[in-house]
Amino acid sequence: MPRGNQVARLYRLLGELQATRRGSSAEALARKRGWHLRTVYRDLQALEDAGFPIVRTGGARWKLIDDWQQRVPFPMPLGQLLALHAARDLVAPLRGTPVARDLDALWERLSGLPSSRSREQGELFPKFRRILATRSQLAIDYSRHGAILESLCRACETRRTAQVAYFVETRREETRRRIDPYQLYYDPSLEALYVFAWCHLRRAMRTFAVHRFRRVTLSTREFEVPAGFTPESHLRGAFRIWRGENAVKIRLLLEPEVAGWITERRWHASQKERRRGGGRSEVEFTVDGVREIRRFILQLGASVAVLEPEWLRREIAEEHRAAAERAFRGDEDFLTLDDTGVGDKGGG
Repeated sequence: MPRGNQVARLYRLLGELQATRRGSSAEALARKRGWHLRTVYRDLQALEDAGFPIVRTGGARWKLIDDWQQRVPFPMPLGQLLALHAARDLVAPLRGTPVARDLDALWERLSGLPSSRSREQGELFPKFRRILATRSQLAIDYSRHGAILESLCRACETRRTAQVAYFVETRREETRRRIDPYQLYYDPSLEALYVFAWCHLRRAMRTFAVHRFRRVTLSTREFEVPAGFTPESHLRGAFRIWRGENAVKIRLLLEPEVAGWITERRWHASQKERRRGGGRSEVEFTVDGVREIRRFILQLGASVAVLEPEWLRREIAEEHRAAAERAFRGDEDFLTLDDTGVGDKGGG
């Protein structure tokens, strides 16, 4: 693609062609912009080489074919193409959602991947996979929740209260309530979609997991989002996504095998660290609620000790004790191959 002044000129030329349905002659384009006629012909050829469907009609007029943006890729710098490639992989967990569908449509237009609309462009992206790769665990298949997600999107967009049936995982029960959905939120670390909403049942802000809605019906009642609401302010004290009622200061002592891995990352805005002897580190958080940070501590096993608060130290110790007892129970407490009906000699 030409550079410098010619790039700017090409975009102005493209704008001229896009603004007219009947087309323009090269002479008219040169006269209007004060360009040399030879320059106009050269630039028209450059646009064709870039993939724009420019045709010459009767009367020596140049124009873009109808619906051209649906049929050919828009020229983009290499870095932007690479970013698009990475973005498409990163949103893989959102497959089946409006966001993922729109990005897939954009990908088809820009990359030339085969689609029902066009098979003429060829693949533009294979070489990028040698430069940058992404990986998603595909934690939740949102294509199964498409209707729910569409309703939540409409509720957020139209600012309408929703009547919902929501499954509360901690109590293993379905609840019915009215909510005012403020905004959808995707957490990449949890690979899950959430909605921040005012809950009329609890008369408080709540965070709901999208995949736990069983039913969403929009009402005619409208609501207003508070002027100061932002996802950042709502999650300011949360360790990940879930908030508690009170802020808790937590101090952890990290053994050398995990100290570097933990301290080189930013887990929370309140995070503070200091080195201790023998390669150990101390890390401190102040979080709203301990539900998620409790899981975080448990997954580190014996490589972490809770220094503060004492009640959380006791809870973690009790959990480890129960886990150890379960691990060392006799075999009679666990399923065997015979219990599952599966033989031990393989087969189909």
